[in-house]
Amino acid sequence: MFTAAGANPTPSSTRTGKRRPRPLSNEGSIPKAKRQRSALSDHTFIAPDNHAEMQEAKAYKPAALSPREVTREVSGQHKEIPVRGKKTRSGDRNSKGDGSVVLTTNDTYTVSKLPALPDRLRANTKERQHGAIYSDSGYALSLTHTHAIVWPYAVNAPSPETFTFAIPQPSKHFTDPLPLGSLVSASASSSEPGLVVVVPTTGRITYWESIASAATLDLRLQRNGVELSISGMYSGETVIQILNAESAGFMLAFSSGRIAFMSVRDSQGRPAVSVQFLRSGSGSASGGLFGSVRNALSRASSHGDIAAVRAGQPGKVGERNVVLATSKGKIQSWDINRSGHTSLVAETEVREAIVLAIKETIRSMSELLIETFEILDFAHIPNPLEPAAGQGTSLLLLTSLGDRQTTHYTLVEILLKPNETMIGNIRPIKSYTTPVMRTATSNPRLYLPSPGLVGFAVFDRAVVVVSMVKQPDSPEMQLITESHFPLQTFEDVIDFRKDMNVEIVGSGMEEPNAAPHGIEDSKSRRHKAKYPATVLVVRGGGVLRIAATNVTKLASKEAQKVTAKSKLEQAVFFGNLEHNPINFAVRSELEFTPEEVGEAALDLSRDILKSQTPYIPSVPGSIDQNLRKRSAALHDLAEYLKQSGVELDRVTRWKLLWDAERLEAAIVVWNRYDALVREKPVGQKRGLLTEVVEWIHEDYKTEPVPEAGELDRVRHWFINDIWNLEIALPWAFQVIKYTYQDGQKDHVAVMETLSEANDFVIGALQGAFNFRTANLRLYGLQSEPLYHGILSEGYEVLPQFWTSAFFGVENLRKQIELAGVLLTAYIGKPAQEGQPSVELIDKIKGEHGLLIDMSIRAHNERVRWSSVQDDPQLQIEAEQMTVAQETAVDGQLKQLAKDLGSPGEAILLAEKHEILPTLAYVLMYELNECSRKANANSKSEANLAAQDINDDQSAALKMTVRQCFNKFGKRWADALYGLDIELDSMNVLLDGFPEEFPYLTTYLRNRQDCGKIAWIHEVTRNKDFDQASMILLDLGLQREQDLWSKKIELSIGKLARLAGKNYSQKDGIIIPDGGNTELTATHNELSLIKIQDTVYEYILPAIAAAIDDNAELQLALEAHGNKLSRKQPAFSSLLKDKMGHLVRHIAMKGADLVDLLTLMEDNDYNEDYVFRGERFYLALKASQHGIDEKEERLTIQRMIWRRCMLRDDWSQVNNTDMKDDSQIQDQLRQTALYLTFKNCLKNNLFNKKSSIKPIKPQEILGAYTDGLDRRFDGLDVSFQERIMKDFEVEDDAFKVYIERCRLENWHTGALELAQQDFAQEMAEETEDGSKMRQAKTALQEAEEAISKKEQTAAENLLRGKMSSRPRPRLNGSFTKSVKY
Repeated sequence: MFTAAGANPTPSSTRTGKRRPRPLSNEGSIPKAKRQRSALSDHTFIAPDNHAEMQEAKAYKPAALSPREVTREVSGQHKEIPVRGKKTRSGDRNSKGDGSVVLTTNDTYTVSKLPALPDRLRANTKERQHGAIYSDSGYALSLTHTHAIVWPYAVNAPSPETFTFAIPQPSKHFTDPLPLGSLVSASASSSEPGLVVVVPTTGRITYWESIASAATLDLRLQRNGVELSISGMYSGETVIQILNAESAGFMLAFSSGRIAFMSVRDSQGRPAVSVQFLRSGSGSASGGLFGSVRNALSRASSHGDIAAVRAGQPGKVGERNVVLATSKGKIQSWDINRSGHTSLVAETEVREAIVLAIKETIRSMSELLIETFEILDFAHIPNPLEPAAGQGTSLLLLTSLGDRQTTHYTLVEILLKPNETMIGNIRPIKSYTTPVMRTATSNPRLYLPSPGLVGFAVFDRAVVVVSMVKQPDSPEMQLITESHFPLQTFEDVIDFRKDMNVEIVGSGMEEPNAAPHGIEDSKSRRHKAKYPATVLVVRGGGVLRIAATNVTKLASKEAQKVTAKSKLEQAVFFGNLEHNPINFAVRSELEFTPEEVGEAALDLSRDILKSQTPYIPSVPGSIDQNLRKRSAALHDLAEYLKQSGVELDRVTRWKLLWDAERLEAAIVVWNRYDALVREKPVGQKRGLLTEVVEWIHEDYKTEPVPEAGELDRVRHWFINDIWNLEIALPWAFQVIKYTYQDGQKDHVAVMETLSEANDFVIGALQGAFNFRTANLRLYGLQSEPLYHGILSEGYEVLPQFWTSAFFGVENLRKQIELAGVLLTAYIGKPAQEGQPSVELIDKIKGEHGLLIDMSIRAHNERVRWSSVQDDPQLQIEAEQMTVAQETAVDGQLKQLAKDLGSPGEAILLAEKHEILPTLAYVLMYELNECSRKANANSKSEANLAAQDINDDQSAALKMTVRQCFNKFGKRWADALYGLDIELDSMNVLLDGFPEEFPYLTTYLRNRQDCGKIAWIHEVTRNKDFDQASMILLDLGLQREQDLWSKKIELSIGKLARLAGKNYSQKDGIIIPDGGNTELTATHNELSLIKIQDTVYEYILPAIAAAIDDNAELQLALEAHGNKLSRKQPAFSSLLKDKMGHLVRHIAMKGADLVDLLTLMEDNDYNEDYVFRGERFYLALKASQHGIDEKEERLTIQRMIWRRCMLRDDWSQVNNTDMKDDSQIQDQLRQTALYLTFKNCLKNNLFNKKSSIKPIKPQEILGAYTDGLDRRFDGLDVSFQERIMKDFEVEDDAFKVYIERCRLENWHTGALELAQQDFAQEMAEETEDGSKMRQAKTALQEAEEAISKKEQTAAENLLRGKMSSRPRPRLNGSFTKSVKY
């Protein structure tokens, strides 16, 4: 346990006579210094003991020592007769009945403020003072420059009996050190202690034998010999400490390093003050006992200032051990006896050994300089740490090593023996590194009250509580000890607030079961302590006790640790205590990680919700007060976390906020429930909330224990289970449902229960949402996008919100539906017996809109959260809930407006939650109602007031519509105009709200399905023909299916395009070809439409007698169905489908027309001869206009030529036996192939730029036998296979003609014959046309000549005189000039 620090010289022992030595004439003097000494350090400290020691209170300006000059000031005589108050009854006082106020507490210690404080000290907190606590007598001492104040500090009285003493001849200067004083053990003639006071600068000593009687003796102090001035003090020397070493006497320490013995009684026990400086002779008997002590101690000044002089535990009467320590490490131990016996037990220098041990044990201090080492204070260890300690003195040193910014404090155990000093455990203080305040009133103190399990290091504004428990012996502990590793024990700091300007100016300690000094009087004020404690005199804070209330935990095997939760508990439950001087901010040395703080905050928050914290009673008289206390605690927790600046993660902040929301919601719910119970008659108190609590599964609530008096289930639930409030919310509706299913079908009872359910749900959710909105900044969530109490985004990492649990949202929607049904059934109906009261109906109706509001918020929150989760089931749930809720809320708001007569509330809700389609519907519905009322009022002019009201309402509604344009912009336009289109209100759409036409333009341009309306708006309102053309052409080309509409749209679109072009006289039209290039697609579609019209005109005679579309299709197939295709069922189905499009006037694409034209049949050869010649030509033309992709177009043309050639029997054509050439040519001219060639040539379809060419049969083979094109992609796979099979059948038949009928040659012959016939026809048409053109030219020339001649004659007549009436010339010249 201990290591040797070094050997000491054998101490000298001096024994003098039994009688008291007389003071020498030169006692107190010292040899003259060779040079003037500089000012000594004034940092001295108080000693730990049951008797508190008083030390010097620092002067503002320390005086320099001068060996020649002594300044003495004589003060005037002060008279003060204190009035003694009534004594309180003495006796044992426990912590519950002593009147103290707990300032903070935890599992280890409790800090309390004692009630007793003199009025003078309470009123004047700025006056300089210091003091001490004397637990053995139960009194506290406080000294100012002019007075000494003594009072019983542990009594239960705010203004205790106080003894105030005017100090004779105090120091004149306010900056001088404060007087020193000590209580003296009671004399035989009094039960009260005495008082001795020393003025540090003058050395004037005043002694009162009893505090109870001395106040009346201050006028006779000098005459009674109880006053003395210390002789032999140096100039500038001051007394820095007074040590009560009774029953041996008192010790005085001086700033020069000297020490003196003081006695306040003579040998007969009478009051007499005497002071003797201890001599510096080493072992010389000439100076007597105290001369040797003085000689030994005078050398301490060369090793640093006196840090502390402490007396050991009392032994025999009249004997005491005194230990002195200097700040630089010099330690001496003396045994003194009031009879004059003394011996120097031990003397050592420990600085180097301690610093070396500290650096070996604490590696982080290895770089600190030994020059910064100081002993600040020490204490005697009550119980020796080892058996060998009985041979020496066990001390606990408070030391420091510093650097520029911090000071490292350590507790060092040493065993001081006559021949050696052993260093034991080294315990670093990690929680406090603030440097010592050199200007503080008091110096650091160290207390180690019996049984020595806990120590208190007292600084000017902080107290460090340290566990000193010795761990049980074990190999591990032995290894730690031998390696000088620091032990992990409990350590915490009680810090005081700087803003209150409080300062610890005195202290003392209390020991449990401490034996009294002498015989204890029945009127003794001695405080019988239950726990080891230190008691502080705090300027501006009163008297505080820090008691180690759980020493058992400190002595447990596992060391107690200061946790973040413990610190949070102290701050939350005691931080807002009025005038609490404790600073609850966690010091930087004890800072916890944000994760630790967050976890601790959540634990504490949940403990508060569950009433599992000891700081709030769990059996309250008022649930409302209990809930508010818990709510205030959560608020204080949030406020503390905010002020501390801890960077908590976002999830933790939200969880803390949710807990606070639950409490706030519980307060609202309880108050409504409490008011309802108060109103109900006796015997009918049971309500919905009682049912809800009983229905909740036992896994989600705490079952009450009737044997423990827990009989009220509802109160028990509010105390213990509101942390699970979201479990109770769905039961509000479920209780109604199960009650109804169990036979309670009375509508009155159902609506009463529904009313309570509304109170429960609305109270909880509205309270939570309002609280969330108001306290977002408190929880550091001010940047969250919160609207109406719910987040608009950012749900990804957050857990499920308690306000939008799935079952809660679903049951809330059902509850609204039930309320709507019941309200609709009873609103506006006359009251009848057995029906709900009007008041009940009005209440449910009045809160129905609020219930819908809560449902919308909870649903939106749930959907937003579920939709961003990784779980696919939650995403599906979000989609399903969205669809269900959109339908539900639309119906709820419409019902609220129409059936329940609250359109204004419905409008507000729809606008609030931006449910714009419903908002548009309600507004339009109300506007229509206003119009209807206006029409009704116009027929009856009597009700003018109603008409004015209706007009005002209509104007307000229209203003709301306009405001919505400004507020929601395009989204509102989409909703409003979409409703107009849905209701076919084209006049409202195109003419209503003309000032908002820009929104209408944007809406129509973005709605491709509104092209039929949009182009009218563009032409009539915007005069934009180009935009109208774009809309019409896009509609006709991409979306229109009706043939007639498509034809009109494309035609008007083409005209609009041309009308929208800009012309210039200089440059002409902008597009040289008149817009044909950009209208190519339009021309192609119009060509396809023309082809479809041609086909329809062909089949029209066959379907003229049909009565409906189905009959038309049947007749068309009967007349023009391809009988050959019946062996090809897939082609038959294809033909039926395309024929259906034709008769229903569905616009067909190019490939569809090809299938129709090539699969249909020419049943009447003679009549259909013309169409038979055009059919495949039209199919080729359809492929040209309707198929853009080159390869696809070529493939489909191969199919057209194949089907064209399959329409004739080439075996008959090939049989030329007994036929002349003219017969063969006539037969060839009747084939579909020849006719198709002829039409293609006649219409210039085979020119060089055309994509249509005659294809030879060999090149046609195989078309669509290897694969189908994209027009068949959407068909079923099996149907595609059947089509492929039909194509193969068709190709096989075609192959037979090639192989057996010389089709290749006939193809060439037909083409040549068609070209020959076409050339001949063109030649004939050319000759006849030339003659006609010549006749036309001659006619035009003759008409021009006649016109010119007549014009000339008319002009001549105008110029000349008319002598006679002209006569017509009928010589027939014109007729003669014309040749027939």
